[in-house]
Amino acid sequence: MAAKSRTTIIPIGPYHPLQEEPEFFKLHVEGEKVVKLEIEIGYNHRGIEKLAEDLTYDQVPFLVERICGICSTSHPFAAVQAIEDVGGVDVPERAKYIRTFLGELERIHSHLLWLGLAGHFLGFNTLWMWAWKHREPVLDTFELITGNRNHYAMFKPGGVRRDIMDEDIPTAMRLLDGLVRPLNMFIKVVLQDPVLQARTKNVGVLSYDDCVELGALGPTSRASGVPWDVRRDHPYAAYDKVDFNVITTENGDVFDKAVVRL
Repeated sequence: MAAKSRTTIIPIGPYHPLQEEPEFFKLHVEGEKVVKLEIEIGYNHRGIEKLAEDLTYDQVPFLVERICGICSTSHPFAAVQAIEDVGGVDVPERAKYIRTFLGELERIHSHLLWLGLAGHFLGFNTLWMWAWKHREPVLDTFELITGNRNHYAMFKPGGVRRDIMDEDIPTAMRLLDGLVRPLNMFIKVVLQDPVLQARTKNVGVLSYDDCVELGALGPTSRASGVPWDVRRDHPYAAYDKVDFNVITTENGDVFDKAVVRL
């Protein structure tokens, strides 16, 4: 009579696999075979909420800014707007434009960071070095106008913590104008690269229907042909006063997600 297999639990984590949220995995193993997996998440979320309990409204933006170094504008953006909605607080027009400028700067640096890491994981390390090289002027612009390359400490309930100085605007424009040529180079060279196409086309496809059912957002949804952009459809800050295109593609694969970001 064969002996009954014994199940062993192997804990892995909590650790941070290139994501905002630490994850803890419990592998139930019988010999070499994984028969069950338990996943525990929420450490970051619960910790941030607990810390926020002892802070004032004006201190919370500094805390939520540190949820993610790549998105250290979007989290305080959401936090101060929630506080303003609850309190019925009006924001000065200039502050709305500064918030919008910070949000778009961060979007550029975030997409370039994503592109570089995508290249690295695909074995295209030249793309990684290119993308992160041309991300530097964006971070330099942040440092010029806020004093910090990440975690900018610019958001506060009712406005922003500091103005953008008139004397800094020409330098900021020069840094950002210098991005146009390398970004156009990425669009032409990267998206025509046969190796990148071979490894990303028809991979990780998310259909339009699945995208809608699962509630996917951002470049992920727009790559599946869903023309949804909260900046246009539910504008905040100064987004209702500026013109921009909502970029969509139809295939929903990893390649199209890169196309949308570029």
